Amino acid sequence: MMDLSAYRDIFIEELNDQLERMDQSLLALELSPSVELVQTLFRAAHTIKGSASTMDFRELSDLTHEVEYALEWVREKKPEMTSELIDTLFRSLDAMKVLRDQYIRGEAYADFRAVVREIKDLIQTPAVVGKLIIPQLQPAESIMAQVAIVSGKQLLSIHVVLEQKCMMKAARYHILRQRIEDICGTVVATSLMESQPGAQNEDDHYGQFIIIVATSNDQQQLKAELSSDSDIHMLEIDPYLLESNEVAATSAPLELISETEQTKQSLPTVNTTGPDEKVKAAQPTVRVSVERLDHLMNLVGELLIDQTSLADLSGSGARKESSTLIRSISGVSDHMGRVIKELQEGVMKTRMLPIDQLFSRFPRLVRDLSQKLGKDLELVIQGGETELDRMIIEELSDPLIHLIRNSADHGIESAVVRAENGKPSKGRITLTSFHEENHVVIRYSDDGKGIDGEKIKASALGKGIISEEQATRLTTQEAVHLIFEPGFSTASSVSEVSGRGVGMDIVRSQIGRLNGIIDIDTEVGVGTTFTIRLPLTLAIIKGLLVKVSGRVLILPMYNVAEIVRISPEDIQMIQGQQAILNHGRIVPFHRLCDRLNYPRTDRKSKTIPLVIVRSVDKIAAYAVDEIIGNQEVVIKTLGTYLGAMNHLSGATILGNGKVALILDASYLVSV
Repeated sequence: MMDLSAYRDIFIEELNDQLERMDQSLLALELSPSVELVQTLFRAAHTIKGSASTMDFRELSDLTHEVEYALEWVREKKPEMTSELIDTLFRSLDAMKVLRDQYIRGEAYADFRAVVREIKDLIQTPAVVGKLIIPQLQPAESIMAQVAIVSGKQLLSIHVVLEQKCMMKAARYHILRQRIEDICGTVVATSLMESQPGAQNEDDHYGQFIIIVATSNDQQQLKAELSSDSDIHMLEIDPYLLESNEVAATSAPLELISETEQTKQSLPTVNTTGPDEKVKAAQPTVRVSVERLDHLMNLVGELLIDQTSLADLSGSGARKESSTLIRSISGVSDHMGRVIKELQEGVMKTRMLPIDQLFSRFPRLVRDLSQKLGKDLELVIQGGETELDRMIIEELSDPLIHLIRNSADHGIESAVVRAENGKPSKGRITLTSFHEENHVVIRYSDDGKGIDGEKIKASALGKGIISEEQATRLTTQEAVHLIFEPGFSTASSVSEVSGRGVGMDIVRSQIGRLNGIIDIDTEVGVGTTFTIRLPLTLAIIKGLLVKVSGRVLILPMYNVAEIVRISPEDIQMIQGQQAILNHGRIVPFHRLCDRLNYPRTDRKSKTIPLVIVRSVDKIAAYAVDEIIGNQEVVIKTLGTYLGAMNHLSGATILGNGKVALILDASYLVSV
C-alpha cells in the first residue's frame, strides 16, 4: 500500500489557503452578495472536502460536506444574505479551523454536531427531497481523467434533472447514462441524489444526477444530442476542472498504481491514544515563483564559470607574469563579488512574502469585535503588496492583534459619543505598509478618542508603575509610552477583549525581538497612530562594528540612532545615574565594557566615541573604544548549549575568519 504521509504538509498548506480564501470571501459576501463569491466559497469547500477525504480526515470531510451542501442551497435558492446565514457560515468555518488545529496537534477532535444541526435547521425546507452529492473523484478515477486529458480529451460535468412526472426514474437514469457513454466514450464518475430518511419513493433517488465524462465532443454538440429527450427537465453541461487534491493523489507514476491499490490507500487516523504521542507539525514553507528560482540558478551557473576560471589561473600561474596573473584574478574576483551580491539579494527575496498574507487575517477579527462590543467598525488596508521576511510576518501577528483589540475596546468611542463629537458613527481603523530605505514601515491608526498623556501618567502613578519623582520628570509625550509597561491598563474593568494590562507589553517585547522601533503619535479627540519600523529580514543585517576591550562587537545599524563623540565633561549625574544631553533629551550613559563585564582599557584620545542605541521606545548611550565601520553580516544562531545569552542575538564570521558577536539592542536599553 502506498504511503501518503508525504502529502501531509501539502495538505495542511492547501487547507490553510482554502480556509483563508473562505474567510475573505465570506467577509466580502456579507458586504456585497454576489454569485461569484458564493461560487468561490463552494469551490473552496469542495476542495477541502476532497482533500480531507483523501487524507482519511473524516471529521473535517463530513463537516465540510454539510457546509458545501449549505452553499449549494445558497447558490440554487439565492436567499437573502441575512446576518443569521452569514453568522452560521462563519461558525462553520471556525469549526473547520478548530478541526485543522486539532489535526496538526494530534488532539482528540471536538464534537461539532451542534454546528451541523444549525446548518440543517437554517437551510432545510419541506420542499427538499434530497441533496445532490457533488462528485469527488477517487484516485483511480483521477488517473482515468488525467490519462484522458493527456490524450487530448476534455472533462465535462453533465447535470441532469428529470421531469417530476417521469415514471421509473431509475430505469431512465441507466438508459441516459448508457446513451451518454455511447456519445462521449468514457464515463469517469457519477453522482446521484442522496436518499432521505422516511422517503416514500426510492425512485426519487434518481431524480437528478451528475455524470463526469471525458470526451472529444463539443459542449454545444453534446447538449443538442441530449436535449431532445422529453424526460429531461433541466440539462447543464459545464467544464469539469480537476481539484489540486485530485491531482496530488495521483502524483506517483500511473503505471505503478492499480485500481485496487487506489481504493485501499489512506493515511492513518490522527493518534489520540495518549498525551505522549504527538503528531509532527507541518514544516513551514514558502512559495517561490519559478522565475526567481531560474534567476538563482543562472547566478549559480556564473559562479561555477568563475570557479573554473580560478582553477585555470591556478594551473597556469607559474607560466604567467605576476602582474598579469594579479589582474586576471582581480577581474574574476570583482565578477564573483557582483554575482554573490546579486545571489544574496535573490535568496533573501525567496524568503519574502507580501504582508497582505498577515493583513488579510484582520478583517474577520474586526468584524467579530464590532459585534461583540456593539460598535460599528471599519478596517481599511493599504500596501498589502509590500514584501517582508516570512519570519517577521509570523512574529508580527500577535502585536497587531493586540493593537486592534485595544483600539476597538478603548480607542474608538461608541456611536452615541462619536455623534456627540461630530464624528461619523462608523469608527475607522487603518493598516498601511510601505518600504522606506532599507526597512518596512507599518502604520496603524484609528480615528478614536486618542491617548491622554496626563491620564496615563495618573494611572501609572496609582498602580505604582512610576514614582512621584518620575511622574514630575515625564513629558506628556513620554507619558504616552507608559502604555507599554507590564501591568498597565486604564480600563475600569476586565472585559473579554482587553483590560488585563498585558497586551501592549507584548507589543513592545515582540517588536523589540524583531529589532524594530515603535512610535506613537496621538491627539486627544482625533485619534492615535502607531508607526512600526522593521528590518526587511533577520537573516542578513547591516551592522556597526565597534571595538571594546580589544574585542570586535557588532550592533545592528537599524538600532543605531546616532554616533557622536563627547568629552568627559559632557557626562552628568542626574538622580544618581550618569547621563548625557542629546538634542535636548536626557539619555542614560553607560560604558559598553562595564555592561558586558569586560575590563576597561586606557583611553588615549580626549574624546569618547559614543553609540546611541534605540529599541522600540527606549534609548541609551554607550561608550566604546573605537568605531570601526559598518558592513553587511549574516546572522548565525548560537545554539542552546550556551545557555541564556540575553545580551546576544547571534554571531557572524568576519572577512578575516574571526567570529564577532552581535549584541541585542533590546537588552542594551533595558537598564
